[in-house]
Amino acid sequence: MWKDRRLQFILTFGAVFAVVPMVVRNILPYDMVENLYWGKELQPGYVKHPPLFAWVSYFFYEICFSWPESLYVLTQLNLLLGFYFIFRTSRLIFGDETKSYASIFIFMSSVCAVFGNEKFNANTVLISLFPMMFFFFVRLLKFNRKMDALALGLASALAFLGKYFALLYIGCLWLFLIFDRHSRRMLKTPLPYVAAAVFLLGIGWHLAWMWNSDFVSLKYSLDKSINAPTNFFSCFNFLLMQTVFFSTSFLAFKYSYSGKMRFLPLKDGQFSSEERFIIFITIIPNLLLFAVSLMTGMRIGSFWGTNMLMMLGVYLLIINGDHLNHDRLFRFVKGTSFVFAVILLAKLGVARCLLGTLDPTNALNLRSISDHIQQDWQSRFPGQKMTILKTDKATAALHLHLEDSPSSYDVARNDQYRIYDRYPTDTKVAVAFLCSKNGGEIKYFRDFYKTDILFDNMVSVTEEYSVYYAFLEVKNDDDRSRHQPGGASI
Repeated sequence: MWKDRRLQFILTFGAVFAVVPMVVRNILPYDMVENLYWGKELQPGYVKHPPLFAWVSYFFYEICFSWPESLYVLTQLNLLLGFYFIFRTSRLIFGDETKSYASIFIFMSSVCAVFGNEKFNANTVLISLFPMMFFFFVRLLKFNRKMDALALGLASALAFLGKYFALLYIGCLWLFLIFDRHSRRMLKTPLPYVAAAVFLLGIGWHLAWMWNSDFVSLKYSLDKSINAPTNFFSCFNFLLMQTVFFSTSFLAFKYSYSGKMRFLPLKDGQFSSEERFIIFITIIPNLLLFAVSLMTGMRIGSFWGTNMLMMLGVYLLIINGDHLNHDRLFRFVKGTSFVFAVILLAKLGVARCLLGTLDPTNALNLRSISDHIQQDWQSRFPGQKMTILKTDKATAALHLHLEDSPSSYDVARNDQYRIYDRYPTDTKVAVAFLCSKNGGEIKYFRDFYKTDILFDNMVSVTEEYSVYYAFLEVKNDDDRSRHQPGGASI
């Protein structure tokens, strides 16, 4: 098996796109740092998202000897796990290894396989979890076994704990059972209800946390989508982006297909239940999301299609049948992968090299700055653990090197309020952010945090920028103003 050149190429693909950002990026992207920071404390939920991806991030970081760049490896391992379940699903449907590899290659040739999978976060964790969920659902349709129902329930729970968006697809599994005339008979058996019971058991503890936390993470998700500023063009932008992102997948199929290519199924009767499910799960969730956005103006993320269309290759093979030249497809995906690697190198290289003087984050020496902060803290408060280092996005990666606690993400506190509104009196807090030499940000900071500054200092980064940090003592007086800031939160 390991001598198969197709498998070797897939593994090489993952390795290359793990190494490229390691070599070119200077610091981890903000949301990946945030994942690690949350994962320091294994809470049952966080202010923005359910906990799974933060837990996985921090566990992988720890087993890799606290090496931050290991998250790029995790990102690609997550993609390879998604490929594995695409392969297994395709093998169940076609019983053919060559078509199973083709199903992977069609997705690999898309822009989303590279640029929609640069970081491991709440969106990309679904790249592995959705194909896993679909695989066990197809097995359930094909074999009607209780073990597959149990596995489906567990996979669905993991998807929900990855991102609440998974509820759309979990609901579509039930819609398929209701509307597909051949699969509807399964509703008269215990199997779907066994899966539902395992799902509810798997997420019950998180639902309890949501209830006790006033649904703070769900509110955040709604604020980023349904409650975001109305934009009735968002659905058309999403449609345009998916067309662009997956145009190379359609080109790959067209290049290697000798017959007349079809985009939609023509006759329902010629497909098995498993094939009808793949057609259903590829089309219906996208249509539902488009319709809701069209009617409400709900925002749709451009790269949501990365996990929504993981089964595109299986779908195209189902509706178009045979006549695929697999050698031509293999050559095409190797060519597009090379082009994508060059583009990614250029994109990240420009950001670091050519724009290095314009972007001060490229000059941050995180370890050195962290040492400065830690030493100053210990000299003034010996034996006391830093309660929280509150940062801006530019300095967020300081959390990877400091012995602080992520209490700023305690869901019982509102992160948008002043520090003295969120911590008990006499709590000592550290704050750090990137500032320009004119000190405008520091003036805003001093005006905003009207509390005792016990110590402050600056570490030079470039001729124009420094990192400013301060230690505060919370004084939770009744006469202090308690309103939300008009500007950005530091």
